[in-house]
Amino acid sequence: MKLKDNNNIFCTISAGYSSVLMGVKLKEWFPNHNIIYAMANTSKEREESLHFMNECDKYFGLNMVWIEAKINQEKRKGTDFNIVTYENLKRNGELFEDGIKKYGIPCKFNKWCNRELKLVPLKKYADSVFGKNTYSIAVGLRADEMDRVLLSYKDNNVFYPLLDKGVNTRDRNKFWKHQPIKLNLPAYKGNCDFCFEKSIRKLMTIANEDKHLIKWWGEMECKYSTTSLDGKDTYNKYIDKFNRISFFRDNRTVKDIEVLATKPFSKATDEYIYENDLFDLEGDCGAGCKVF
Repeated sequence: MKLKDNNNIFCTISAGYSSVLMGVKLKEWFPNHNIIYAMANTSKEREESLHFMNECDKYFGLNMVWIEAKINQEKRKGTDFNIVTYENLKRNGELFEDGIKKYGIPCKFNKWCNRELKLVPLKKYADSVFGKNTYSIAVGLRADEMDRVLLSYKDNNVFYPLLDKGVNTRDRNKFWKHQPIKLNLPAYKGNCDFCFEKSIRKLMTIANEDKHLIKWWGEMECKYSTTSLDGKDTYNKYIDKFNRISFFRDNRTVKDIEVLATKPFSKATDEYIYENDLFDLEGDCGAGCKVF
């Protein structure tokens, strides 16, 4: 819920059509507010997404702040943030690997990546600018995405401007139809480039179409999938039981996904939604990381 009697808004943008639309409309809907726009780069964003966000920043005059996580390897010392520019964004998995060194391979029971690479550094940056509990956080969920809204949002400082204004997919598409900037990327490829929360069908499709992107993920498994972590008993017991931890559900490896992708299958598309199919089970982050 937007804080009453408060003119500070922290707008988190995720390089998607909905979140950028929200950012543009915030100026119109809240003209007398102090709005800061920010995006967290995980170092595994699609280059198309980064380019799109940079073009939107310039075209719509958002004056966006690029944030990157600073993973502290010391125990009991949390993640911090760095302010960077589009030109010097880390693009080769460096930040993600720093996180893996400390928190292990992210997987269905070890979901640290969204928290440490996005949520924590973004919030610390906002606190450093506004002060704690003195701002509202705008998140770009639409009116047709009620199922993704946190049930606790009315009790904290998170609000959903698009939802509150009744903006749905059709409204969003109508807006972008008339804009000169386009995100040249199918939705199923968006977000983190080979996110373990994507459905197996999406991963197979990406492995088939963008083979160069999956090399890094295989390297991470080779380097860290058998490395135990101090104080993480569940994680370590899993390694003891299965001799490794892999990113994907059912402990599938990157190689497993590559092999599956060589066999005949129905590729993922943005137009067709599969149901009742194990290939299409997907976690929260698969469709877009939940920030705040």
